[in-house]
Amino acid sequence: RNGTQHYRWDAEHRLTEVAVIRGSTVRRYGYVYDAPGRRVEKHELDAEGKPYNRTTFLWDGMRLAQECRLGRSSSLYIYSDQGSHEPLARVDRAAPGEADEVLYYHTDVNGAPEEMTDGRGNIVWEAGYQVWGNLTHEKETRPVQQNLRFQGQYLDRETGLHYNLYRFYDPDIGKFISGDPISIRGGINLYQYAPNPISWIDPLGLTPCGKPDGNINPKDVRYMQSSIKNQTGEYTVLGNAEALLNGTLKPSALPPIKIWKDNLGKIWTLDHRRLAAFKLAGLDSVPFKWASPNEVANQMWKMTTKTDGKSIILKLGDGIKKVLE
Repeated sequence: RNGTQHYRWDAEHRLTEVAVIRGSTVRRYGYVYDAPGRRVEKHELDAEGKPYNRTTFLWDGMRLAQECRLGRSSSLYIYSDQGSHEPLARVDRAAPGEADEVLYYHTDVNGAPEEMTDGRGNIVWEAGYQVWGNLTHEKETRPVQQNLRFQGQYLDRETGLHYNLYRFYDPDIGKFISGDPISIRGGINLYQYAPNPISWIDPLGLTPCGKPDGNINPKDVRYMQSSIKNQTGEYTVLGNAEALLNGTLKPSALPPIKIWKDNLGKIWTLDHRRLAAFKLAGLDSVPFKWASPNEVANQMWKMTTKTDGKSIILKLGDGIKKVLE
């Protein structure tokens, strides 16, 4: 990436303008956000500061659902499942009188697109990445401009930065360009993307989480503990369950639950509060990761259930308890 970039931020620590300077040429780009902090528009600014060449974005919770380019086409994004940020397909809306086209994503191990094919299986776009997401090559057989990168990231070609919901990521340095909005709750390195980008993702730009091994119905998972506290720091099991139920919190925004299987085929969790919230919300599919043998061994002291893991007591405080099944 050539040139020098100058950034401008608002009071909510959101990037609102970038000036890209190459020699004597200066080009400026602006960004607009909605109340939850999602970017809903990007545009270029003329010499008088007036926006043009707009692209607008629509969201499904915290996932990009659609982008619309003023006077041009629009694209609708479909993901591999409801709790994932890994793209499955893109529906390009054509001009009136023309047929829409479905393009299919083929991703690597961490969910970043490597190829895009049309309905006949022809490759229309392909790319390769260095470890931290910088391109080694990119090729189109026709103009499709594929901008999705690591899960939850969208490439701004005018700056080379990846929009990552609550922050912007720079693949040239493998770090975010601003500190973590949730401070050290997201990790002690405020600019780190993840411990490694192969088995970890950060789709919200807040805290890295291990890439899920898959999804499971929480009803099929048992509790090891006999009881848990409702309150954990500033979060509560009941509060998270309500947010999951009304859609303001997505299962993918939380780390996958760690699970393990005993020699009888029963599946148990190491993450009891998260599992309780998922069950209370009535979800039927949530991300999970298999716990390592060492993780299971180190947590066996939690095996205090008296109901074979089918229920757990939620301690609400002041001696008030609630049985969760």
